[in-house]
Amino acid sequence: MKKIELLAPAGDLEKLKIAVLYGADAVYLGGTNFGLRAKAKNFDYDQMKEGVEFAHAHDVKVYVTCNIFAHNEDFEEMADYFKELEELNVDAILVADPGVFALARKTVPNMPIHISTQANNTNYMSALFWKNLGLLWQENFPSRKLRNSTTRLEILKLRLSFTVQCVSATVADAF
Repeated sequence: MKKIELLAPAGDLEKLKIAVLYGADAVYLGGTNFGLRAKAKNFDYDQMKEGVEFAHAHDVKVYVTCNIFAHNEDFEEMADYFKELEELNVDAILVADPGVFALARKTVPNMPIHISTQANNTNYMSALFWKNLGLLWQENFPSRKLRNSTTRLEILKLRLSFTVQCVSATVADAF
């Protein structure tokens, strides 16, 4: 039986350190680009570097959100950003957009990619689509609707409530 991974949000460096010290197995955070939580403090390169080093020193994984729904101009700098994340030894990126996934797979082929809640998976056909691309489940999803699927999905994060659109994102940014 696989251990469930306790994944905690890290809105800033202080919150990352608290999550690590209080037992998170992994943390997720957003950089200054390509994440949906634009109003959050987010991590610049130096903060992300310090956070990754701190987490890894405590055997905790770091996932970075790259879960925007990209427009053409977003891709101009995205490949370089993925390479920076790889240099920082980030453990995985979280995506919601198939174009972002394709670019990440091409640019950093050895980096794990997890599916974000923002991908709006509400049925087993969507789940199979992402699974067939090789993505892992990072966030919650409507397990009752997927239970009849022939696919075995890994749940890497346990949450108290389900939301397709991650409505609580704005509230979470306040903490």
